[in-house]
Amino acid sequence: MKINNSHKGQKILILGLGVNQGGLGATKFFARQGDLVRVTDLKTADQLETSLNQLKQFPDIEYVLGGHQTADIDWADLIIRNPAIKPDNNFLLYAQKMGKRVEMDMGIFLECVEPEQLIGITGTKGKSTTASLIYEVLKQAGKKVILAGNIRASVLEMLSKIKPDTSVVLELSSFQLQAFEQHKISPHIAVITNIFPDHLNYHDTMENYITAKRAIAKYQTEDDFLFINAEDKITNQPKFLKSLSGTIKKFSSANLPKTFRPVLPSQHNLANMAAALAVTQQLGIPPIQALSIMQKFPGIDFRLQFIKEVNGIKIYNDSASTNPESTIQALQTLPNSILICGGMNKGLGYIEMAEAIQKYAKAVYFLEGDATDQILSLNTKYQIPNTNPHPYNKLEVLLNEVLSNSRPGDTILFSPGATSFNLFQNEFDRGEKFNQAVKTALKKYY
Repeated sequence: MKINNSHKGQKILILGLGVNQGGLGATKFFARQGDLVRVTDLKTADQLETSLNQLKQFPDIEYVLGGHQTADIDWADLIIRNPAIKPDNNFLLYAQKMGKRVEMDMGIFLECVEPEQLIGITGTKGKSTTASLIYEVLKQAGKKVILAGNIRASVLEMLSKIKPDTSVVLELSSFQLQAFEQHKISPHIAVITNIFPDHLNYHDTMENYITAKRAIAKYQTEDDFLFINAEDKITNQPKFLKSLSGTIKKFSSANLPKTFRPVLPSQHNLANMAAALAVTQQLGIPPIQALSIMQKFPGIDFRLQFIKEVNGIKIYNDSASTNPESTIQALQTLPNSILICGGMNKGLGYIEMAEAIQKYAKAVYFLEGDATDQILSLNTKYQIPNTNPHPYNKLEVLLNEVLSNSRPGDTILFSPGATSFNLFQNEFDRGEKFNQAVKTALKKYY
């Protein structure tokens, strides 16, 4: 592993602390190194309370909250930007004009590891499950392996655990892949689970989003490997694959044995398992061993996670569903569910989700948000069944209503199909609060 200590003792500006580890891990990392750390964020101290509480052990950190200032950029030797800050942000453009070095935490991480160590997984959906599956198979097969990336913890916090012979499984968002583009690096093994519209409020166009995802393989050499879904329309296009140098391998759920019966439900998870099987086989794990490990894999939090069955009513938490396509998949997996959905839009359309709700849902309840407004505007055309037209801003109140109208044999599916930032810190906070609301509501009814 390459260790770069050139930053030590410098003035480090964290541009955007955030509430989802965007800048928090980097702040801890540089504070521990003894650097002079200053944090600036548009949010106030009250809004950032959860993150700030984790930094109390570092009394020397300076804070400029409630807005950014060019003076802080002038002060800094190195700027670490939160991945959620768009590259065309005025303060980033000012930093560029002033000749400042700007990185994400992922960029610093890439200075400390070799591309040959990296197994990168991206995709609109399925990347978390696929990354976790690959990690579990490698770990249980006795390999030295670390899981990092877009998993609610900064990659920098994992550095101390990584040795030269450690494999690093990285779940990578389209935001984080900008660091790979900046450093002109791609992982030795890259996986793209699928690509469909998402984060268009950030990337502006679908073409930009696809370009961001393509960075995971753009800088591979002929000694590297790219695994793509044989059924995915975008990644199989000649335009997408043009000029990529890595060896391209395709995976499909059709490649799994017909006798394979995993605990994890749904067709799209079979595709994730096919990806994990292909990758681990490339890394020398016998398929029979990998399949045995994956068959018992229970899934990960907030991704079609089974929470509880009470009085014959099953409850699932799919809070990680932040786009319409993932809710459509959840409804197809659990048809005739009582759906709880809605929230804020990311520049996406909801016609297909409205069609799926009409076809698969037994009833629908909504959280407040502009995505909800868009779905409700389609209600007349698509005749969404048993719709409660009054969106809720409190999960406890919503769940009380849902449970009072549920009967034995019903399935309650929390799959928002939208972002959470109007009511929650992020989808993980939303998922945790849903689970807590379930406990509170069940005490009342059962």
